[in-house]
Amino acid sequence: MDADVIVVGGAVAGGAVANAFGIAGVRTLLLEKVSREVHSTRGDLLHPPTLRLLEPWGVLAALHADGALPITDLAVSHAQRGLIARFPISAAGDGPAGRTIAVPHDRIEAVLFECAGRWPSVTTQRCIVTGLLRDDAGRVHGVRARTPGSTEELTFTGRLVVGCDGSQSLVRGELGITADPKPYDHEQIIIGGEGPTELPAALHWYVDDIGTLCVVSRPRGGFRILLTLPLGARGDLLRKPDPTLHAYVVGRFPKLEPLRFRKANAHLYRLVRYVSERFWAPGAVLVGDSAHATHPAGATGMSLAISGAARLADRVAPLLLRSAGNAKIDGALADYEAERLPAANAAVEANHAQALKLWQSDLFKDPDAYARAVDPTGSWGAQGAGWGADPAALAMAKPGAPPPR
Repeated sequence: MDADVIVVGGAVAGGAVANAFGIAGVRTLLLEKVSREVHSTRGDLLHPPTLRLLEPWGVLAALHADGALPITDLAVSHAQRGLIARFPISAAGDGPAGRTIAVPHDRIEAVLFECAGRWPSVTTQRCIVTGLLRDDAGRVHGVRARTPGSTEELTFTGRLVVGCDGSQSLVRGELGITADPKPYDHEQIIIGGEGPTELPAALHWYVDDIGTLCVVSRPRGGFRILLTLPLGARGDLLRKPDPTLHAYVVGRFPKLEPLRFRKANAHLYRLVRYVSERFWAPGAVLVGDSAHATHPAGATGMSLAISGAARLADRVAPLLLRSAGNAKIDGALADYEAERLPAANAAVEANHAQALKLWQSDLFKDPDAYARAVDPTGSWGAQGAGWGADPAALAMAKPGAPPPR
């Protein structure tokens, strides 16, 4: 075998899986088709329950060294009335894992990938996976691949293949597992840039008579704007030359005039949610977006992927280290699914409810009610959890039992 675990995809989910198995000393091969420095419209926020998973992997320290920005406030302003509400976010414990951090998504991916490559048992390789290998009984035992720019087929064999290859997952398709993406009636234009935000370390919602916009503080004087529009309302906003986009944003929200950004900094984010019908098949398992996708309203998509990676390694790594048989490995995958599938459903539905409230309703017409909905102690997540809690752990918690890690 080339490895005990073959991870297909090296973004957040794949990097987390490689670190979770790497710290356990399991021989892991991490396959990624692109360089890790790629632009992404995905989220920038990692919350305390997730940071506590990243800390022993060395990833949390690396993220802080990379310039992570602790988030201290959630706020709401009205275009005419100004600041309506400012909610300080309490620290969830001492130390660097106690407070939500903002890091550009591509840097989160890169740091996870770099940290994974430091484990002696982890090997990384750039290649494009083209299919799965199966034994005579139909059990997955590896992948077919090729290097970029080459037609020569490579094969890699292992005890377990982990599909972390995103919403269009080849692994999921090869396993015959279906997912049913449900689109939203709104979309987001994600705009990156630099300049002084009103609050230096916050998620700051702005509302007017048209709708909402959110400014997320980023490290080193950066920010991201999440401009939410009903489907069909965008028109040619992204086709016209600069400074059309900047003028549109500032025209609605004059307080944002100091922010510097151009059309080239804007990317369209089409929003869907789904949970795959299954998370595993003999010899293979899904983690992250290959298994589920959620609306970013709850800011928990990465938390689901990283906590899923940690739980998978908790169940499977000890079996691989003692060379347990395939039946035990597959039994652990079934246990993983029994926990994670309902957890993902609960978290995705909680985020969906928050999305409908904050992004796809008329709540913005009552700015004070909107401010109450943004309160971080309110019902953001599964089981009424506040903002920044671990959605999967809360979804699986049972009375009298500690939640899963």
